[in-house]
Amino acid sequence: MQNIKSQVAEDQVYLSPGLAVNPLYPNNTKSNKMAVKVNIPSLSKYLMTAIALLVVLNILVVISYQLGIEFPARDKFYFDREDSLPTYYSALLLFGSALVLSIIAFLKRKEKDSFAVHWTILSFIFLALSIDEAVSFHEYLIEPLRANFQLDGALRFPWVIAGGLFVLVFAFSYLKFFLALSKNMKILFFMSAAIYVLGVIGFEMIGGSIYKGSTGVSDTSLLYMVVMTTEETLEMLGISLFIITLVKYIKSYTPKLKLYFD
Repeated sequence: MQNIKSQVAEDQVYLSPGLAVNPLYPNNTKSNKMAVKVNIPSLSKYLMTAIALLVVLNILVVISYQLGIEFPARDKFYFDREDSLPTYYSALLLFGSALVLSIIAFLKRKEKDSFAVHWTILSFIFLALSIDEAVSFHEYLIEPLRANFQLDGALRFPWVIAGGLFVLVFAFSYLKFFLALSKNMKILFFMSAAIYVLGVIGFEMIGGSIYKGSTGVSDTSLLYMVVMTTEETLEMLGISLFIITLVKYIKSYTPKLKLYFD
């Protein structure tokens, strides 16, 4: 029985603002407040399965473009279209990150943690990223910057300049925050950030360098579509890993944050 309890404790997280009812001991009714159960392996499986499904649908779209085969709502599954299912899923992932960050920030503020402000700012950053992913505010920077500064090649999508500067400022501002994390959390936070930034900025620049519009390589060329597929896949993987990392972070600090685990 003890091994069963330990296994449940390893895989499941119970979040509650008050006391949680332990499902292994349902007669223990100190509080009737419901805890939210998060099974980390299941969460990982669902997130990865959703990404895999979107990648398969996108590949079918890429193949259809290359073979000249059309089918209804084809662009709704293509990674490089703003008004599409992959875009909205990415926005949902970013919003999920903001939600988990806000929970951590709330609990950190309650215990007057020195990094409570950092967590709060992070939650707002990811909320802003989620909104931008859904409505594409950053796209409005492209034409004015390109026209005024004659940008092309890797900077054809010039919003990456602002994005790169933001990453540098963010990294400097959060260095102390990052160094205060445990070794395991440092690795997971860095990996998720690196994967996401590689996709959102790195492959965006690669895509810009090969995109020539109607004068050369079109946006439906195989090379460009492969690059865009890689870019969006990396973004979704990075954010999914970040969500899993945040849940693991909550689990590792359960006693301090007054969260409840089975």
